[in-house]
Amino acid sequence: MKISPLAAKICKAKGIDPAGLIGTGPGGRIMAADVKENAPTKQRSGTAIAEFALLPTRPQKDNYYVYDMSVDMAALGDISLPIAVQCEKLLENRYSVIDYITRAVIKAGLSAPSLQQYTEPADVLIFENSGEKRAAVTNAAKKNIFKISREAASGAPIPANYNPMFIVCDAHTSRACVAEHVEPGCRPLFAFVDRGNTPKERVRAGAAGMADYILSYTFYVHTSIPEAEANGVAANLHAMLYNPVRLLLLS
Repeated sequence: MKISPLAAKICKAKGIDPAGLIGTGPGGRIMAADVKENAPTKQRSGTAIAEFALLPTRPQKDNYYVYDMSVDMAALGDISLPIAVQCEKLLENRYSVIDYITRAVIKAGLSAPSLQQYTEPADVLIFENSGEKRAAVTNAAKKNIFKISREAASGAPIPANYNPMFIVCDAHTSRACVAEHVEPGCRPLFAFVDRGNTPKERVRAGAAGMADYILSYTFYVHTSIPEAEANGVAANLHAMLYNPVRLLLLS
Protein backbone atom coordinates (compact mmCIF):
# COMPACT_ATOMS: atom_id res chain seq x y z
CA MET A 1 0.00 0.00 0.00
CA LYS A 2 1.37 3.39 -1.04
CA ILE A 3 0.59 6.35 1.24
CA SER A 4 2.11 9.82 1.57
CA PRO A 5 3.69 10.76 4.92
CA LEU A 6 1.10 13.50 5.45
CA ALA A 7 -1.79 11.12 4.71
CA ALA A 8 -0.32 8.56 7.11
CA LYS A 9 -0.04 11.19 9.82
CA ILE A 10 -3.66 12.25 9.37
CA CYS A 11 -4.87 8.65 9.42
CA LYS A 12 -3.02 8.03 12.68
CA ALA A 13 -4.38 11.21 14.27
CA LYS A 14 -7.98 10.45 13.28
CA GLY A 15 -7.90 6.70 13.83
CA ILE A 16 -8.61 5.96 10.14
CA ASP A 17 -7.47 2.66 8.64
CA PRO A 18 -5.72 3.61 5.36
CA ALA A 19 -6.35 0.09 4.01
CA GLY A 20 -9.94 1.11 3.39
CA LEU A 21 -9.07 4.22 1.38
CA ILE A 22 -8.79 4.63 -2.38
CA GLY A 23 -5.68 6.55 -3.41
CA THR A 24 -5.85 9.11 -6.21
CA GLY A 25 -2.14 9.90 -6.29
CA PRO A 26 0.46 8.50 -8.69
CA GLY A 27 0.26 4.72 -8.84
CA GLY A 28 -2.75 4.70 -6.52
CA ARG A 29 -0.88 6.41 -3.71
CA ILE A 30 -3.11 7.60 -0.85
CA MET A 31 -2.81 11.37 -0.47
CA ALA A 32 -3.96 13.76 2.27
CA ALA A 33 -6.99 14.80 0.21
CA ASP A 34 -8.06 11.14 -0.06
CA VAL A 35 -8.13 10.92 3.72
CA LYS A 36 -10.12 14.15 3.90
CA GLU A 37 -12.76 12.78 1.55
CA ASN A 38 -13.34 9.98 4.07
CA ALA A 39 -13.15 12.12 7.21
CA PRO A 40 -16.30 13.57 8.81
CA THR A 41 -17.03 17.15 7.78
CA LYS A 42 -19.50 19.81 8.81
CA GLN A 43 -20.96 22.59 6.75
CA ARG A 44 -20.58 26.30 7.52
CA SER A 45 -21.83 28.96 5.14
CA GLY A 46 -21.38 26.69 2.11
CA THR A 47 -17.72 25.80 2.77
CA ALA A 48 -16.70 22.31 3.90
CA ILE A 49 -14.69 22.41 7.14
CA ALA A 50 -12.15 19.66 7.69
CA GLU A 51 -12.37 17.71 10.93
CA PHE A 52 -8.60 17.14 10.80
CA ALA A 53 -5.88 19.75 10.74
CA LEU A 54 -2.33 20.48 9.67
CA LEU A 55 0.11 21.57 12.34
CA PRO A 56 2.48 24.54 11.93
CA THR A 57 5.81 23.42 10.54
CA ARG A 58 7.94 25.94 12.39
CA PRO A 59 7.62 28.36 15.34
CA GLN A 60 5.39 31.40 15.17
CA LYS A 61 6.89 34.34 13.30
CA ASP A 62 5.80 37.95 13.78
CA ASN A 63 2.48 36.80 15.27
CA TYR A 64 1.75 34.33 12.47
CA TYR A 65 1.39 30.56 12.45
CA VAL A 66 3.61 29.20 9.67
CA TYR A 67 2.87 26.24 7.39
CA ASP A 68 5.46 25.09 4.81
CA MET A 69 3.87 22.69 2.32
CA SER A 70 4.19 21.18 -1.16
CA VAL A 71 1.34 19.95 -3.34
CA ASP A 72 1.12 18.23 -6.71
CA MET A 73 -0.99 20.45 -9.01
CA ALA A 74 -1.31 17.86 -11.81
CA ALA A 75 -4.99 17.34 -10.99
CA LEU A 76 -5.72 20.96 -11.84
CA GLY A 77 -4.12 20.47 -15.24
CA ASP A 78 -6.20 17.35 -15.83
CA ILE A 79 -9.59 18.99 -15.39
CA SER A 80 -9.04 22.66 -16.05
CA LEU A 81 -8.58 22.81 -19.82
CA PRO A 82 -12.28 22.77 -20.79
CA ILE A 83 -13.07 25.20 -17.99
CA ALA A 84 -10.24 27.47 -19.07
CA VAL A 85 -11.35 27.38 -22.69
CA GLN A 86 -14.88 28.36 -21.68
CA CYS A 87 -13.43 31.20 -19.60
CA GLU A 88 -11.40 32.29 -22.62
CA LYS A 89 -14.58 32.46 -24.70
CA LEU A 90 -16.45 34.47 -22.08
CA LEU A 91 -13.70 36.76 -20.82
CA GLU A 92 -11.22 36.70 -23.72
CA ASN A 93 -8.60 35.51 -21.26
CA ARG A 94 -8.03 32.16 -19.57
CA TYR A 95 -7.70 32.19 -15.83
CA SER A 96 -4.22 31.34 -14.59
CA VAL A 97 -2.91 29.19 -11.78
CA ILE A 98 -2.46 32.26 -9.56
CA ASP A 99 -6.18 33.01 -9.91
CA TYR A 100 -6.96 29.48 -8.78
CA ILE A 101 -4.54 29.75 -5.86
CA THR A 102 -6.03 33.08 -4.83
CA ARG A 103 -9.55 31.66 -4.81
CA ALA A 104 -8.37 28.67 -2.73
CA VAL A 105 -6.68 30.95 -0.18
CA ILE A 106 -9.85 33.04 0.16
CA LYS A 107 -12.17 30.05 0.56
CA ALA A 108 -9.84 28.36 3.03
CA GLY A 109 -9.35 31.51 5.11
CA LEU A 110 -13.06 32.22 5.37
CA SER A 111 -13.70 28.64 6.52
CA ALA A 112 -12.40 29.63 9.98
CA PRO A 113 -15.40 29.41 12.34
CA SER A 114 -14.43 32.64 14.10
CA LEU A 115 -14.84 34.50 10.77
CA GLN A 116 -18.38 33.30 10.06
CA GLN A 117 -19.80 36.58 11.36
CA TYR A 118 -17.01 38.74 9.90
CA THR A 119 -18.55 41.74 8.14
CA GLU A 120 -15.49 43.51 6.68
CA PRO A 121 -14.81 43.08 2.92
CA ALA A 122 -12.45 40.19 2.20
CA ASP A 123 -9.98 42.12 0.04
CA VAL A 124 -6.88 40.51 -1.45
CA LEU A 125 -3.62 41.93 -2.80
CA ILE A 126 -1.70 39.86 -5.38
CA PHE A 127 1.98 40.28 -6.26
CA GLU A 128 3.68 38.53 -9.18
CA ASN A 129 7.03 38.74 -10.98
CA SER A 130 8.91 39.79 -7.83
CA GLY A 131 6.28 42.41 -7.11
CA GLU A 132 6.48 44.11 -10.49
CA LYS A 133 2.92 43.09 -11.29
CA ARG A 134 0.30 43.90 -8.67
CA ALA A 135 -3.46 43.54 -8.46
CA ALA A 136 -6.07 44.37 -5.82
CA VAL A 137 -9.29 42.37 -5.76
CA THR A 138 -11.88 43.98 -3.52
CA ASN A 139 -14.68 42.12 -1.74
CA ALA A 140 -13.17 38.91 -3.10
CA ALA A 141 -15.35 36.55 -1.05
CA LYS A 142 -18.30 37.38 -3.32
CA LYS A 143 -16.38 36.73 -6.55
CA ASN A 144 -15.88 33.41 -8.29
CA ILE A 145 -12.62 32.38 -9.92
CA PHE A 146 -13.53 33.97 -13.27
CA LYS A 147 -14.34 37.36 -11.71
CA ILE A 148 -11.10 37.23 -9.75
CA SER A 149 -9.23 36.51 -12.98
CA ARG A 150 -10.83 39.42 -14.80
CA GLU A 151 -10.26 41.89 -11.97
CA ALA A 152 -6.67 40.76 -11.38
CA ALA A 153 -5.87 41.27 -15.07
CA SER A 154 -7.56 44.68 -15.31
CA GLY A 155 -4.56 46.68 -14.14
CA ALA A 156 -6.72 48.87 -11.90
CA PRO A 157 -4.73 50.95 -9.38
CA ILE A 158 -4.47 49.72 -5.80
CA PRO A 159 -6.78 51.77 -3.52
CA ALA A 160 -5.14 54.26 -1.18
CA ASN A 161 -4.60 53.02 2.40
CA TYR A 162 -5.41 49.48 1.31
CA ASN A 163 -5.82 47.05 4.21
CA PRO A 164 -6.40 43.60 2.66
CA MET A 165 -7.38 40.49 4.59
CA PHE A 166 -5.31 38.34 2.19
CA ILE A 167 -1.95 38.72 0.48
CA VAL A 168 -0.77 36.31 -2.25
CA CYS A 169 2.74 36.69 -3.66
CA ASP A 170 5.76 34.93 -5.07
CA ALA A 171 8.92 34.22 -3.11
CA HIS A 172 10.82 37.14 -4.61
CA THR A 173 8.36 39.84 -3.56
CA SER A 174 10.04 41.76 -0.76
CA ARG A 175 8.36 42.90 2.45
CA ALA A 176 9.23 46.46 1.48
CA CYS A 177 7.30 46.05 -1.77
CA VAL A 178 4.25 44.77 0.09
CA ALA A 179 4.48 47.52 2.71
CA GLU A 180 4.65 50.16 -0.04
CA HIS A 181 1.18 49.25 -1.27
CA VAL A 182 -0.78 48.77 1.94
CA GLU A 183 -1.85 50.93 4.86
CA PRO A 184 0.94 51.45 7.42
CA GLY A 185 0.77 48.74 10.04
CA CYS A 186 -1.43 46.50 7.89
CA ARG A 187 -1.49 42.96 9.30
CA PRO A 188 -3.44 40.70 6.94
CA LEU A 189 -5.07 37.67 8.48
CA PHE A 190 -3.67 35.36 5.79
CA ALA A 191 -0.63 35.44 3.51
CA PHE A 192 0.38 32.92 0.86
CA VAL A 193 3.92 32.85 -0.56
CA ASP A 194 4.80 30.63 -3.51
CA ARG A 195 8.28 29.26 -2.86
CA GLY A 196 8.94 28.17 -6.45
CA ASN A 197 11.97 29.55 -8.25
CA THR A 198 10.20 29.94 -11.59
CA PRO A 199 7.23 32.17 -12.46
CA LYS A 200 4.81 29.31 -13.05
CA GLU A 201 1.81 31.10 -11.57
CA ARG A 202 1.14 32.80 -14.88
CA VAL A 203 0.86 29.41 -16.55
CA ARG A 204 -2.59 29.40 -18.06
CA ALA A 205 -4.83 26.79 -16.53
CA GLY A 206 -4.90 23.70 -18.71
CA ALA A 207 -1.35 24.14 -20.05
CA ALA A 208 0.56 20.94 -20.74
CA GLY A 209 3.39 21.95 -18.41
CA MET A 210 1.12 21.62 -15.40
CA ALA A 211 1.55 17.85 -15.45
CA ASP A 212 4.89 18.33 -13.65
CA TYR A 213 3.90 21.29 -11.50
CA ILE A 214 4.75 20.79 -7.82
CA LEU A 215 3.71 23.87 -5.87
CA SER A 216 5.86 24.60 -2.81
CA TYR A 217 4.43 27.31 -0.60
CA THR A 218 4.37 28.93 2.82
CA PHE A 219 1.04 29.87 4.33
CA TYR A 220 0.78 32.36 7.20
CA VAL A 221 -2.24 32.69 9.48
CA HIS A 222 -2.39 35.55 11.99
CA THR A 223 -2.48 34.49 15.63
CA SER A 224 -5.69 36.45 16.17
CA ILE A 225 -7.24 33.30 14.65
CA PRO A 226 -7.33 30.51 17.29
CA GLU A 227 -4.60 27.98 16.57
CA ALA A 228 -7.00 25.04 16.19
CA GLU A 229 -8.94 27.02 13.57
CA ALA A 230 -5.74 28.09 11.83
CA ASN A 231 -4.68 24.44 11.53
CA GLY A 232 -8.05 23.62 9.98
CA VAL A 233 -7.71 26.50 7.51
CA ALA A 234 -4.27 25.22 6.49
CA ALA A 235 -5.74 21.74 5.93
CA ASN A 236 -8.59 23.14 3.83
CA LEU A 237 -6.17 25.13 1.68
CA HIS A 238 -3.95 22.12 1.05
CA ALA A 239 -6.93 19.95 0.14
CA MET A 240 -8.35 22.52 -2.28
CA LEU A 241 -5.02 22.97 -4.02
CA TYR A 242 -4.64 19.21 -4.40
CA ASN A 243 -8.27 18.57 -5.34
CA PRO A 244 -9.47 21.29 -7.76
CA VAL A 245 -12.94 19.80 -8.10
CA ARG A 246 -13.63 20.73 -4.49
CA LEU A 247 -12.76 24.38 -5.08
CA LEU A 248 -14.45 24.73 -8.45
CA LEU A 249 -17.67 23.28 -7.05
CA LEU A 250 -17.50 25.71 -4.13
CA SER A 251 -16.87 28.61 -6.51
